[in-house]
Amino acid sequence: MSLLTSLLRMRATATGNALRASHLRHLHLSDQPLMLLALKRTGPAARPLAVMLGTDPYRPQLLIAPPSGSTTPMLAALADTVTAYIDACQRHSEYLPAVSDNKPARRRHTDAPQILVPNPQTVQHLKDLGDALRFRRADDQNSQSVQRLGHWLTYLTDRADIPGSAALIPLTSFLGMHWVTGQSPQEDDDLATLLAWIDPPRNTASGRDAALKTENPATHRLAGPATDAAFDNDHLAPLFDAHARTRTQGRDQTRTLAELERLLAAYMQPTWDLMWHAYALLQALPEATGSTRRWDHERTAFTDECIHLTQDGRPRPARDQAVAAAVRLARMEHAAAAFAAERAADDPFARAELRTTGAAFGGTVTVIDSRHTLRGPTGRPQWRPRLIVSTTDQLRMEPGQPLVCHAHRKAAYTICDITRRGGDTLVELEITAGMGPAARPNHGILPEPGAFLVFTIAPDHYRMPEFPSRDETPWTHGGPPPDHPDHTDEDESDESQ
Repeated sequence: MSLLTSLLRMRATATGNALRASHLRHLHLSDQPLMLLALKRTGPAARPLAVMLGTDPYRPQLLIAPPSGSTTPMLAALADTVTAYIDACQRHSEYLPAVSDNKPARRRHTDAPQILVPNPQTVQHLKDLGDALRFRRADDQNSQSVQRLGHWLTYLTDRADIPGSAALIPLTSFLGMHWVTGQSPQEDDDLATLLAWIDPPRNTASGRDAALKTENPATHRLAGPATDAAFDNDHLAPLFDAHARTRTQGRDQTRTLAELERLLAAYMQPTWDLMWHAYALLQALPEATGSTRRWDHERTAFTDECIHLTQDGRPRPARDQAVAAAVRLARMEHAAAAFAAERAADDPFARAELRTTGAAFGGTVTVIDSRHTLRGPTGRPQWRPRLIVSTTDQLRMEPGQPLVCHAHRKAAYTICDITRRGGDTLVELEITAGMGPAARPNHGILPEPGAFLVFTIAPDHYRMPEFPSRDETPWTHGGPPPDHPDHTDEDESDESQ
């Protein structure tokens, strides 16, 4: 938690109302997302109890798993709904011309699936469910659809680990990105109390008072995937016992299943309404410029996954090998750095937050050397204007660090020298990109003397490292098996003697 976030949390505690922590919405929101609210049984992590899902807030679909017996019919119905939503995103595509030899021409889907769940715990439940389903045997049509559901759940939960991805979003984390409450981060994982702080009803004095009313044990319902212990003991357990008795006695179980459906529908409906309330609050926020680029990347990843499913279709391994795990970790780190840099370029609050951590600095332009040039590799002079910025921020950077500035998005900067004088720090910067050709220089990137600018670390500074191929990886880390000498003939000769 940064210094600025801590300050906002203290102010929210003092005032009793949540405070805005972002001026813009930094994730893309689909016009028709798939809302998914899941409940699980106690015991195995992937044992489902019920799922409420749909794209219409007034017509949710409720799927119930029987208290005993196979869950395949319920999972098959879930697979039909989820895959139908995903297939609808593949109806239209666009042509992308070739950019370079490494990026040939290709087609990309114009849309991608977006699933919204109430909290990060539901993401973990869907991950466990995907791990359990994608390796199932596909003997009939139902099992094939369930196996495909497991494949897509694994893909979506993997995307949820990528910072800036909008394929599978927990709403509590999404809201927490844009509002700070006066309660603890653990309490922010509860959707009902979080929304009470952010948007309290009109008849309450503050968000704190609304949250206290929401926490009433008689009316509070967890947003899943776990259920409340009192609800389990007082309501679910008697119905499960009645279902078991009717099964033992050979009687019709339709009545107990109908009662279970009514009970779970009443339990889940308040959270379902809160999810759409959260969606409306987030949709009302203006969208950041960088979210469009990230959604384009999301559509690219979705298109690649569709191609993989069509051409190969093999499920992802249960565990990544060493190189695959390192590549995945590097991609997550690269995405986190790029997401932080793009948020800083778009949002003044994000820039202020980075300044408190030393990952950015703001200062006043004091000197501009617009005639500075360097000799290029061919000996020709290159226009490299320099400027000096005076800042009082704590600087945790070194010369050579690439930077970007929100005021000049197409320009790139490099720190040449850092000089500390008393309480101020003088940072000499060189403009390294965006100047235009030497014959037609772009003087528009030069700031005015006295201008206040904020510089952040350039996202291009974070590059993917090179990893060895499988043939170059030791067998202890997932490479080819070691070459063992074949002693079959020797053994046979020994036995013959």
